[in-house]
Amino acid sequence: MKYDMEVSGFGSAALGHVCLLNLRELVYPGADGIKGWPTWTTPALRWAKQQGGFTGYPHSGSGMQVNAGTAAKRMLGLLDTNKDARLTLNETKDALLPEPFEKIDTDHDGGLNEAELTSSHERVIDLLPNVAIPDAGGHEIFVTTALGVCDFISAMDTARLLEWNAWYHLMNCGFPLKCAGETDFPCMSGTRVGQGRTYVQLGKVESVDFTQWCEGLAQGRSYVSDGYAHALDFTVNDQPSGGEVRLAQPSKLSVRVKVAFSSETPLEIAYGGAVPVAGARLTGETVNYHDATAAQPYAGGKRKVELIVNGLPVATRELPADDQVYEITFTADIARSSWVAVRQFPQMHTNPVSVIIADKPIRASKQSAQWCIARIEQLWRVREKNIALAEREETKRTFEEAKEIYRRIAAEAPEGS
Repeated sequence: MKYDMEVSGFGSAALGHVCLLNLRELVYPGADGIKGWPTWTTPALRWAKQQGGFTGYPHSGSGMQVNAGTAAKRMLGLLDTNKDARLTLNETKDALLPEPFEKIDTDHDGGLNEAELTSSHERVIDLLPNVAIPDAGGHEIFVTTALGVCDFISAMDTARLLEWNAWYHLMNCGFPLKCAGETDFPCMSGTRVGQGRTYVQLGKVESVDFTQWCEGLAQGRSYVSDGYAHALDFTVNDQPSGGEVRLAQPSKLSVRVKVAFSSETPLEIAYGGAVPVAGARLTGETVNYHDATAAQPYAGGKRKVELIVNGLPVATRELPADDQVYEITFTADIARSSWVAVRQFPQMHTNPVSVIIADKPIRASKQSAQWCIARIEQLWRVREKNIALAEREETKRTFEEAKEIYRRIAAEAPEGS
């Protein structure tokens, strides 16, 4: 067991809890224990990186929830310039809508009213990925990832769709953010230590070196799971998780993965066996949504393994959950620089292999970049007052710097993406 630090009761937790691994110093310069830390997370992550640490955000689904009615009201408040309680095509021309204007405008009157916007948000909340903006803004990962001081996002302990949605949008912008498993025991989940796990490929070693393990996590030589689902070996054109395939032109790639699923996965919402009444948006939740069926294992059954390219499934295979290892292969046509991974929702996800074509960076989605900008803006609106007054101006400048990075990425992404 290795103990590092989760910044949760400190000043820096004001804009999201952070995990700081492999630290040499545990107290922020000038602080007195947990007192005197900066009241935003970017300085804490920079400090950790300067001493050879690895950085990320735990329980990443927290603060990512979207209330459809609240989101609709907020959108009207921000965009309804003439205050007529409806949004026109002109008022939304530069806005990020949850769906295309024409799909939201169900009465075809050329305007979007509150009921139509609410219905639109309800339709997309259960989709992965989606561009609905969370009410609380989430946390500062959209700033620190853009600035290159965040290594990973934690998953497997809060609602899976919320965790993976944020991760997908950041990777669609071309950032090499990795995913780590997490158990915030017993605060977020009291079921067991190991609710969410990171399996790092270290090769043949006589003992585990923690620094090397952290490096493997940060480089993505790993997969995350709940312990009942496994991706023992994943390669794209023979490059493993965290690796890179470079091509001169679009090509068909070969994907190989060895997977195994337990025949005794607990029949609970946390593992995808029981469906939440509220919908897929809560699948994987470990905090508030426990069924009274933990003692009943799955009687085998099947699991759907999906090949994911830029956040979207492009191929699937169904395999039995019978404690056996299966090697499966996919092929994928890659037209432009992309990230490629394998998942089984909600139990397991590999870290991706990057496919770089003609030396172009990954710019998978213009909307992903716009969504990250909107997340930063909402975080500022909701939590600006949590930041100490003396730090607010620097925080605002840093947020604007990150937003400018996303604007450049959006400009480089294909139109309509």
